[in-house]
Amino acid sequence: MMTPDRKVFEAAATWYVQFQAEPPTAAQRQAWQHWVDSSPAHLAAWNQMEQVQRHLGGLPRDVSRRALSSTQQRRQVLKLLLIVAGTGYLGWNVQQHTPLGNVWADYRTKVGQRRKIELADGTQVHLNTGTAIDVLFDGEQRLIRLREGEILVRTGKLGDQRPFFVETREGRVRALGTRFSVRQLSGSSRIGVLEDRVSVQPNDQPGHSQVLVAGEGVDFDSHGVGVIHPYRSTEAAWINGQLIVLDAPLGEVIAELGRYRAGVLHCDERAARLRVSGTFRLDSTEAVLANLQASLPVSVSYFTRYWVSIKQVG
Repeated sequence: MMTPDRKVFEAAATWYVQFQAEPPTAAQRQAWQHWVDSSPAHLAAWNQMEQVQRHLGGLPRDVSRRALSSTQQRRQVLKLLLIVAGTGYLGWNVQQHTPLGNVWADYRTKVGQRRKIELADGTQVHLNTGTAIDVLFDGEQRLIRLREGEILVRTGKLGDQRPFFVETREGRVRALGTRFSVRQLSGSSRIGVLEDRVSVQPNDQPGHSQVLVAGEGVDFDSHGVGVIHPYRSTEAAWINGQLIVLDAPLGEVIAELGRYRAGVLHCDERAARLRVSGTFRLDSTEAVLANLQASLPVSVSYFTRYWVSIKQVG
C-alpha cells in the first residue's frame, strides 16, 4: 500500500480546505485533478481526506461553512484534518517514518525548526527542519538512526575506539573522525563531507563501501552509491539559518524554502527556470518570498497561508 508522507498529506488537506471554503474554478479543479493523477501517494492521501470528511460529516452544513469563513478558522480546520488523517495512517506502519511515528524519536524538530544537541561523547549534532533521530550508544558502537530529515554531525572524543555510524533507510555511513551531513530523501540518502572522511555502505552491499573525503558528496540507495559530486560548505549554511545559492533555478530555491514551512509552495514551470543568486533567511520565508517578488518578474499569490503559488509575469 502506498504510504503518503507528511507533505503529501498537507497538500491534500490544503486542497480540501480550499475547495470547502469556496467553489473551485475550472483551472483549480484541473490543477487538482492533475495533482491527484500524478502520483499513487497523492491519490491515497486524497482518499484519506475523504475518509476524514465522512468521519466529520455529522456537522451541520451551516456549521461547516462558518468554520471556513475566515483564514484563521481555515487554518484550524486544516490542522484538524492533518491530525485526524495522521491518526489514520499511523496504523499503516509506525516504522514508515511518519511524523506521528517520529513522536517517539529521541530528538526531533518540527517543520521550520532547527536544533543543536551534544551527545555523551561530545559529538555535536545539528538537526534541520522536520528531522527525527534516535541515539544508540553501547559498548560496541555509537549509532545515530536518522528517521527523517537532515543532520550535520561533528564527531567527538578522538580517543573513543567505538565506531561511529549514522544509519538511514538505505544503509550506513561510518564517520572516520569527521564533520559531515546526512539527509534522508525519498528512496535515497544524501551525504556531504566537510572535514576528513566517511565510508558509505548500502544495505544490499554489506561487503562493499565507498569512501568520501572533504568536499565530496553523494546520493546512495539500498543497492549502490551514485556518482560523487562536489560538496560546498555553503550547502550546510542551514545550521546558521541561511540558504545560500549562486545562479540556481528558482524552482530549486522554492523547493528548499518549502522544507521550512507547512503546506504547499508551488512554482510554475516558467518561473522555475529563472536564475537566482543570494543569501536567504530560513526563519523568515514570508520575507524571502516578498523579496523574490520585488526582484524577479514573478507574482506570489496566497490562497491560504498553507497554499502559496509563484508564477512568472510578463
